[in-house]
Amino acid sequence: MKSTTDFGGINISTTAIATLTGAIVTECYGVVGMASKKFFRDNIAVLLKQENYSKGVVVKKNKEGLELDIYVILCYGFKLSEIVNEVQKKVKYEMSKALDTKITAVNVFVQGVKVIN
Repeated sequence: MKSTTDFGGINISTTAIATLTGAIVTECYGVVGMASKKFFRDNIAVLLKQENYSKGVVVKKNKEGLELDIYVILCYGFKLSEIVNEVQKKVKYEMSKALDTKITAVNVFVQGVKVIN
């Protein structure tokens, strides 16, 4: 993402956007963590550590703004549709505010459900 100010140019990489998105997602209630869209071990999604959040988010730039695909693992025992809805609303609001650009879509893919004791 590129923009220009009176002081010069600003370039924000898609990796930085994905990492910021991952940090926002993991703060949401009911989210256990981020999962990679490609990384499965024995058909089980593996939680990503904080430094790898960018592997759980795909950033697509279109002419209207940004589209985010988010891959998550959710907590068992909660209404999954409510958690996903809250993730979408929070990510859209926080990312629009942080990047000063329009977020056209926030697609959430649930890669797994984990039981938390």
